[in-house]
Amino acid sequence: MNKVLLINPPFNIAKASYDSSISVGLLSIASYLDSKGIPVEIIDGVRQSNYLELVKQKVRQVSFAALSVMTTQIPYALAISQLIRENNPSCKIIWGGCHPTFFKEQTARHQLVDLVCFGEGEETIYEIVQGRELAEIKGAAYKTEGKIIINSPRPLLNPAKMPIFNWELVAPEVLQNLSLIPSLTSRGCPHRCSFCINAILKNNWRPRTVEQVLEDLKIIKQKSYFAGKKLRFWDENFFVDINRAKAIIKGMIERNLIIAWETTVRANYVRTGMIDDEFMARLRQSGCYLLSFGAESGSPRILKKIQKDITIEEILTSARSCLKYGIIPQYSFMIGLPDETKEDIKLTLKLIDQLVKLSDKVQILGPQAFRPYPGSLLYQECLAAGWQEPKSLDEWSNLVADELNYLDINNFPWVKYKDLVESMEAYVRFGALNLKSALGSTVKAQKLLKLVFILICKLRWKLKFFKWPIEFKLAKRFVTK
Repeated sequence: MNKVLLINPPFNIAKASYDSSISVGLLSIASYLDSKGIPVEIIDGVRQSNYLELVKQKVRQVSFAALSVMTTQIPYALAISQLIRENNPSCKIIWGGCHPTFFKEQTARHQLVDLVCFGEGEETIYEIVQGRELAEIKGAAYKTEGKIIINSPRPLLNPAKMPIFNWELVAPEVLQNLSLIPSLTSRGCPHRCSFCINAILKNNWRPRTVEQVLEDLKIIKQKSYFAGKKLRFWDENFFVDINRAKAIIKGMIERNLIIAWETTVRANYVRTGMIDDEFMARLRQSGCYLLSFGAESGSPRILKKIQKDITIEEILTSARSCLKYGIIPQYSFMIGLPDETKEDIKLTLKLIDQLVKLSDKVQILGPQAFRPYPGSLLYQECLAAGWQEPKSLDEWSNLVADELNYLDINNFPWVKYKDLVESMEAYVRFGALNLKSALGSTVKAQKLLKLVFILICKLRWKLKFFKWPIEFKLAKRFVTK
């Protein structure tokens, strides 16, 4: 029987803390293979410090090693692939995940990659392991006689036909150290946000059944290592089918499956009445303590440009509604888009200011720098501005090494105000938010140095003066090195 090793490589800044979750993608693939009788193990390089020893030990007994790779995981993914080659030359190395899906040919061309699994990977990897002819496997790319073959994409899977997560496939130490239990009730999203992976790849929204979700929660509630921990539904959009969402919440309450939980939602769902006062109260009763919104920008022009289909007033209304029922509203923002002006950025900072002044319970993520993904109109604008994407995995590896985020802003020719865009996430995190939140940041530094940096950030935020971010550059060098 062919055994499969699934590997989650560390990110480029390996010392950061990632105990808030695990790779639900790899867990889903592992659960699917296990349900088909395929022996499978997961090595989580992000959360298991001895992952290299585990790879050396386990890879000798497997026929396939599959790595899930985001762009910032490439340096470690290449190192792990080299280790696999050295310890088991006959093992087939498969790369999947976001980066290989966007850059199929580059990935398949690398000498350390035997196969690329693009798109959703459960059925593709299963067919590879079963020994089906590569030419017949949808969602696969590979080398043959010096040529790169990219097969047709695989139709999107139906989550309702996928098995419930098998938690026994995750290393016990990983589960014990988790601070946030991951669950998944649906895949994809029906909205058209032009910057989003789901819209670019046309990942339509597909749900699990209400009964599947409740059964998953029942299993989670029975696990001793999850006792007292919070849960996140990692859906792109939990509330697409509002009647389904209401049925899940009703089931949680009636079956005593109440647990502290959080998930994602769109701001306009609150404003348009999909989530009204009565349902908001029921959410809180079921254990919902946080709702995460993609606000993205405070500029109506930018919101229109990225086809977000929400308004500033809807964002503010959603915050007020959450706060009314004791639910934390969390908002993510981004800046540094093509054609974004300094006035657009100021409007984003204004909206952040309005939100945090509503309550110190409001959480802000970012604003992070816009990330260009191939296949969108925004990406074409980046190319027109002079962006030249790396042409190989090795070039990508060199580019992302030791970067705190996706890529260095200096590599983005369309960004006019590089210092402002690069430093703004830090100034919001440590300047706009309350002192307790800033001190509680996972960034590791001496407490006195951290406090001095926070005070400088708070002064800058109060004055809205962000020129010459010398202290940010010093802090960045300290954290990354």
